Amino acid sequence: MAGLDFETWQFAVAVLVLVVAGAVQGSTGFGFNSLAAPVLAIITPAFIPGPMLLISLMVSVSGMIREWGQVDFSGLSTALIGRLAASIIAVLCLGLLDATMFSRLFGAMVLLAVAMSLSGIRIQPTPRTLFFAGSLSGFMGTLTSIGAPPMAMAYQNVHGSVMRSTLNSFFVAGAFFSIVALVVSGHFTFDDLILGIVMCPFAFAGFLFSHWGRLLVDGGWARSFILGTSAASGAFLIARTVW
Repeated sequence: MAGLDFETWQFAVAVLVLVVAGAVQGSTGFGFNSLAAPVLAIITPAFIPGPMLLISLMVSVSGMIREWGQVDFSGLSTALIGRLAASIIAVLCLGLLDATMFSRLFGAMVLLAVAMSLSGIRIQPTPRTLFFAGSLSGFMGTLTSIGAPPMAMAYQNVHGSVMRSTLNSFFVAGAFFSIVALVVSGHFTFDDLILGIVMCPFAFAGFLFSHWGRLLVDGGWARSFILGTSAASGAFLIARTVW
């Protein structure tokens, strides 16, 4: 299988990246794909988007269960409506529109959102904001597997436990929507399934080490980490078109 055709150093790097990304996901409720996808895409394009969506789905399930009582269900439902519709649109766009232009456009939009936040504008999780963030996340996530920044930006100013539980719940349902859409359209193969299953345990290992990260997030570091990771994701989406 092409997706499992690794050299030793490539496999070692992939394992390390998944462990770190799993720890970040467990600490913040997002960031798994934002951190792992750029490196894994360089190792082999086979990771994007199907296997990455599958791995992040499984890790997000663990985070959702751990803090289920803190989920913002009202905001979650609004965001998921946008995500479902956008995932369908994204699949229809696969193969029809220029992926390079998409990466540049979305990368620029994420960087703009970070710049707005740093300028002093406070983004609150209102119904309108969450619907837009959910839609943009679904579109970006289905096309590139990186859909966290819009939702992370929307929840940047809430308590860490609410942010983690709600974002994990959103990514569980959202990744499921995206995977189903990819399967129906023929863009999720058996090789994608096997690659995702084989690499899942390493992401779970990182998730188990997320306790100390959660303490840092709850201590007030969430906003800084979200902005930094979101900026890195936006920069990657633009830089990948150059590479």
